[in-house]
Amino acid sequence: MSEIKVLSEETINQIAAGEVIERPASVVKELVENSLDAGANEIDVEVEDGGKKKIKVKDNGKGMTREEVRLAFKKHATSKIEDIEDLNDLNSLGFRGEALPSIASVAKTTALTKPEDQVEGTRIVIHGGELIEVEEEGCATGTSIVVEELFYNTPARKKYLKKTNTELAHVSEVITRNAITNPEVQFSLKHEGRELTFVPKSGSMLENIKAIYGKEIAKKMVEVEYDEDGLVVEGYVSRPEINRSNRRHMFTYVNSRYVNNNILKRGVVDGYSTLLKKGRYPLAFLNIEIEQEKIDVNVHPTKTKIRFLEDEKVQEKIAEAVKSTLLEEDLVPSISEKKEKSKVEKSKKEEDKIDTSKQSRLEMDEETEVQESKLSHMTVIGTIKDTYVVVETPSGMAVVDQHAAHERINYEDLKDKVDDKIDSQKLVSPKTIELQPKEAAVLRANEELMDKLGFDLDHFGKTTFRIRGVPVIFDEIQEKEILHSVLDELMDKKGTSLEERREEMVKYMACHSSVTSGDKLSPTKAKDLLEDLGRTENPFTCPHGRPTVVSFTEKEIKKWFKRT
Repeated sequence: MSEIKVLSEETINQIAAGEVIERPASVVKELVENSLDAGANEIDVEVEDGGKKKIKVKDNGKGMTREEVRLAFKKHATSKIEDIEDLNDLNSLGFRGEALPSIASVAKTTALTKPEDQVEGTRIVIHGGELIEVEEEGCATGTSIVVEELFYNTPARKKYLKKTNTELAHVSEVITRNAITNPEVQFSLKHEGRELTFVPKSGSMLENIKAIYGKEIAKKMVEVEYDEDGLVVEGYVSRPEINRSNRRHMFTYVNSRYVNNNILKRGVVDGYSTLLKKGRYPLAFLNIEIEQEKIDVNVHPTKTKIRFLEDEKVQEKIAEAVKSTLLEEDLVPSISEKKEKSKVEKSKKEEDKIDTSKQSRLEMDEETEVQESKLSHMTVIGTIKDTYVVVETPSGMAVVDQHAAHERINYEDLKDKVDDKIDSQKLVSPKTIELQPKEAAVLRANEELMDKLGFDLDHFGKTTFRIRGVPVIFDEIQEKEILHSVLDELMDKKGTSLEERREEMVKYMACHSSVTSGDKLSPTKAKDLLEDLGRTENPFTCPHGRPTVVSFTEKEIKKWFKRT
């Protein structure tokens, strides 16, 4: 057995560096947070080769004295805490000196710093944790730190760095997430001398979103202001039509510190519920203020992870904040917004009919105003291709997808009832159905859920069941087919929670009981459809996130005919 040995100080520092410094972006994060804690309102970042060759972070913060800068590069030296109890009340982003020795142990580091009340500044050079020189040098108030040849003395780590553009993207994200929540600070990022990002002091989170994401995105943001049970949620979320295929554009902060936390992100997504299609995610920039004793920020060396004492409560409150905000908005997208999106998937072809009127399209006898609903400003004027209802609005016109609209109506009706039981209609003559063994097993495993969905079934043998009743929304003639279809859906959801299966079944039933493309609607039916849609909690999308209504402003219509 080999002898146990005490590691050298150099090795200890390099191991510690591995916990905090993973890539160039890690260096930028630590240095930028130090600058913010130093009271800087101008922070300039310059990198070369994605930060692998060189990183420079310059600020106009309060700077450090000769003694302070030497201490800052010593392990466990800090200006923010004195004992273990202070960790519970730590409100800064970091503590000056916390990461500097880790950075200096794996790179060639030079710091130039000066406090306002001194004439000369201090220049300190450290290579691989070894102090090379400390001398006086003239400079402006603030701190400039240059980190070169990252991981030059730890080749095993260096080889895991990615291509220049990949590392640069990570650096850019660090600047973005800090700029979003610090609108009183000017940020700039240059790569190889070329400016990539410049965010001026604006004093407004929305202005900074505009500077980073552009004017069109900023116009589609909705402000969130929520304060309940000791939890404050402030910031912006995107309207549903502005979404992405991943969660990369969801920035969450706790007490103004950026954190990567699934509880917060799930809360945001839950708030959108059926406003977004599955697999699509909003843009979000939210700061959550919560009592310090209800969180633990010291679960990860970089402090980007966080633990809440009441995870479920926090997630529910975030969802409530987002949902209540969105439901106060008019979320009907205009045609110009739709052009910015990729084409939505075609809806499934349906067979169920709820109206067989022969009323011609766009030839309805009377204008039909929709009353007492969120869409009461709309007046029905006709239908197109037995698929869309055309309406007039104060600002122009809109088109309603009759299937998506009816699907939303049915979904909310069924969702309200499923906790007790969805209405069931008894069959005049009970039907016997022979299931495959797998189907029978799924049915037995979900008997309680099937009952709540409105199916009245009796076990009538090994894999034989008797159907006594089906959900009232379905025609009696298709009871066997719909049972097979529901069981197929449940098999696809194997392994999910009861709540998830119930939600998916409600969506499925809403879809398959709705008016479809090709069903003709009379003026009265079209009017009823719009009124019922307007009374739903969210009349703007179907349960799967497809839009129910798209509007055209008068200005847009004039452009089509070159009348502007």
